[in-house]
Formats: sequence, structure tokens, C-alpha cells
Amino acid sequence: VQKLLHDPDPEVTSSALRAVTNASRGASKDIRPRFDTEDDDSKSITSMQSHTTASSVEKKDPVFLPVLSEEQVLRLLPTLSDLANSKQWRVRQSAVEIVPALLGCTNKFETRADIARMCIRLTSDRVDAVRKTAAECLCLGGSSLGSHGEDVSGEWITALVIPQIQACAKHADYRQRLLCLKMVEVILLNDVCPSKWKDESANAEGKNTPLRELLKLTLSLADDRIANVRLNVGRVLCSVIHVFAEDECRVIKYAMLQQLKKEKSVEGRQDRDVNYFANKCLEKVRSKMHAVEADATPADPENTRTSSAVVESERQVI
Repeated sequence: VQKLLHDPDPEVTSSALRAVTNASRGASKDIRPRFDTEDDDSKSITSMQSHTTASSVEKKDPVFLPVLSEEQVLRLLPTLSDLANSKQWRVRQSAVEIVPALLGCTNKFETRADIARMCIRLTSDRVDAVRKTAAECLCLGGSSLGSHGEDVSGEWITALVIPQIQACAKHADYRQRLLCLKMVEVILLNDVCPSKWKDESANAEGKNTPLRELLKLTLSLADDRIANVRLNVGRVLCSVIHVFAEDECRVIKYAMLQQLKKEKSVEGRQDRDVNYFANKCLEKVRSKMHAVEADATPADPENTRTSSAVVESERQVI
């Protein structure tokens, strides 16, 4: 493998990297489709089909079998680091795609931190496809640690992934802020969060849990100066609303109403795509909250008709 990774032909190098990844997959025969585009930063995240859409709902998490020892992983890291600097963007992309497989072969946090650093470096790549692949592999890395227990996968998210998301949210480059939203979506849609993060007692009022931190980072971009960032706040929240409890849904509802208010009143905004996704998010929130209220009260046909009318009237007002 080491010899093939140093092959002068980038196609050979990429194939060698994919071979290690595929050999590590135990239960998954389908290889995740790759972003296959040149540098397309002018495009919105919404214009590129997400890896984390409908298939995520019924997905079967790939099981990564440790085909390498931790010592072999450490010996491989310098080579991967060199490949991550390749002039060929497809080689850089392949170098980061191997990350989930490598993580499944590790037991030490220090080794995982070294792997994460390569991922994080490539989230700033000049090519959009490489950045997105690096961000996705960084986020999904925790799922390949599932066999080590939820505490280990949770450590990966809290200690390595969330700090990178925080850095992206505050970055001056709007593409990094878009990447922040992409990473939140990948984590929540693929159920990478440990189940205890979603426990009601863990999310009691006043507690800043990792789940709430992800929500806070998402909402912090609702007033971004770039319309493409603002609209993706509503789009991402639409896709992950099922993850949040009633309290978080109320916060989301308030934030989206504020976004609509500012979009209408601030000169130079009035972006219809921002309004569309904010309204769509509000519909999802109201639908979920209505369902929660319906489950909490005895069934009454008359009340059901009244509640439905109220929800419909709220939609018309917006």
C-alpha cells in the first residue's frame, strides 16, 4: 500500500487510498458518492446534492473493521499528510476520504487528534469538493468509533469537531460559514450525536449541551451579511428539526420570525430565498409542535379541526 501511495500516477494513488477504505467496510457495500466538481464556490450548498438527504433516514451505518494496527496507522499518517498537499485535488480528496476507516483502527485519542488535524487542514482547501469531503469525513468520523462506545464517539465530536465548527462560524470567509452549516447538518442527519445528548434531562433549561451548542452556532448565522448563508440556516434547520425537543423548537421559531422581520425591514435585503426557507422552517416547527401537543392531550375531533385551522391561518399570515 505504501508503495502504491507514492506512485506518480494520481489515479493509482487515489485507488490505493480507496482500497484501504473499502477493505475496512464490513457491512456497507455501497460506496458513498463523491463530490465530482471543479472549484465551484459560486454555487450554493443547496445547489449541490447533499450526501445526507433522504438516504440518511433509512441508512445503515457502515461498520469499519480494523484492517490496520494503530502502529500501521501512525506510519501511514506522514504519507497521507504529503498526499493532502498534492497538486491534484482528487488525490487530496481521496486522502481525506480514508479518515473514517483509519479512525476505526485507533484506540488512542492522540492518534485520532493527528488524523483530525489533516481533516481540519483540508476544510480550508481552495477546491469546494475537497472542503466538503473533508468536513463530512471529520463529522462522520465519530460514527466509525461506535464500536468503542458512545463516550469515545462523543469525545471525537466535542473535543475535535465542535471546535472546528465554532471556528468556521466566526470565519471571515463566507465559504467557511457555509461549511459550518454543512457540518451541523451532517452530524444531526446521520445521528452521529450520542443518544444521551438528546435525553430530556440532559437538555434541561439552562444547560448548554453539545446539541444546543450546534443549534446556537446555526442560529448565530441567521443574521449573516451574505444571503446564501442566511438561507442555508433555514434550509438546514428544516432538514434536522426532528432532532430537537419542544424547547429548542420554540427557540428556532423565534429566530426564524426575527429573520423574516429583519429581511423585510433592513434595506438591501428582501431576499426571497431567505424568506422561503425561513417560512418552510416555521411550517416544520409548527407541525412538530402541533403533533407534540396532540400526543399530550386526549383525542377530540372538534379540537383537532380547530387546531388545524389555527395552523393554516398562521401559514397564511406569513
